[in-house]
Amino acid sequence: MEKPKPFSVWFYIFCCFCVCFSHGLDTLSPGVILLSNETLVSANGMFELGFFSFSESSNMYLGIWFKNDRNKKPVWVGNRENPMVDSSAVFKIRYDGNLLLTDRSGVQTVVNEGGVSKTNETSAKILDSGNLILMEGENTIWQSFDYPTDTFLPGMKLGLFNIGREDFRIQFLISWLSPSLPGIGSYSLGLDGDNLTRFNVWRVDHAYQEIGFWDGHKFRFYFESSSNNHNFSYVSSSTDTYITFSNKENNSVTWFVMAYDGIISEFRMVDQEISIVNHSLCEANLVRNSSGCLVVMPSWCENGDSFSNMRGMMPSSMVLSRPAHMSLGNCEIMCRSNCSCVAYASLDDDGSGCELYYGTKNDLFNSIQEGDGTIYVRGGGSKSSKLSKEFLNLRSQANCLPSSRESEECSLQVFQMCPFSAQNLAIVSCFCNLIDS
Repeated sequence: MEKPKPFSVWFYIFCCFCVCFSHGLDTLSPGVILLSNETLVSANGMFELGFFSFSESSNMYLGIWFKNDRNKKPVWVGNRENPMVDSSAVFKIRYDGNLLLTDRSGVQTVVNEGGVSKTNETSAKILDSGNLILMEGENTIWQSFDYPTDTFLPGMKLGLFNIGREDFRIQFLISWLSPSLPGIGSYSLGLDGDNLTRFNVWRVDHAYQEIGFWDGHKFRFYFESSSNNHNFSYVSSSTDTYITFSNKENNSVTWFVMAYDGIISEFRMVDQEISIVNHSLCEANLVRNSSGCLVVMPSWCENGDSFSNMRGMMPSSMVLSRPAHMSLGNCEIMCRSNCSCVAYASLDDDGSGCELYYGTKNDLFNSIQEGDGTIYVRGGGSKSSKLSKEFLNLRSQANCLPSSRESEECSLQVFQMCPFSAQNLAIVSCFCNLIDS
């Protein structure tokens, strides 16, 4: 038998090292770039970190999901309000030691804004708990568990932290905008600021429901949990007050999701099989501060949520263009979710892309350009046919505007502590009861 040539052997070893390094490690080191088709996997194969997208759009998001989840539903999203434009997205450690997302457009998003590195000698690691940590040596300077999205994992904490300090932080869940839009949605879940032993769900119009409470010895849900696998703990001190939980059984994992439509989803994974039980906020035994079912959301926009169709092309002023591959259905969702959005339209002739118009309807009508396109204008007329039918399945959204100067100042405080974009400033006023303004 012919002996393999030394070059061939070393080349084979090098290729194996590259493949294993790109797809088998749990740590991102300086100088290493994670491409959009590569992932990090936690030490025991529990969680995977990488990029994900949806068929309706080329947008790429950095996420973490259970490795054995066939659907790869993210339990955390690192750039929910700042998607990368396409598969050119990369994740790396920047020259200054911070976690960076970038793509061919040149736009850069720092993932660890809440805990910026002071040295360039850092590394990032995905743990078997689902927590992404950024380390300086052996010290953790930032972790994704401190900035949850819509999922409550075992070991994660929801509550108030560093009370009375400049780095005061509130941790709560915020739902997705829709099943294919990870952006900030209409529902949040966390501790009640007026009574920190209560566990509430809020909607952006200030309505809320209490879903559980700490009775001094045990945490209790008002709805019947599908599993007895939870071991909740309540911790309260002069600086921190929070609730957390662990799983009792080693062979199963339970977690909760604040869904886009106000449903609380309880997941359980045994071996590789995942089951789900949905708990509706409409259940009769839930306490609420408003009549009727909390999930049914009225329109809070002055001109309502119906859109009339008109022919023409959007004027260039006061128009915000969304990524080219966003579907028109998602474009409608984006416009409906913000009362300041007067109209929306496709960006391209093939019905893809999205243009949102912010301004007055009079200005729109006076500056609209001739063309064969269709513009959907808020208020009056008939609803936008199949798009409105698609949207009815996603529930309507509403802005939550400060009602007084005090609440506006309070909203600003929350805004400064939370990584919300400017266009979502209104939503933070829903959490004003968590701060003494």
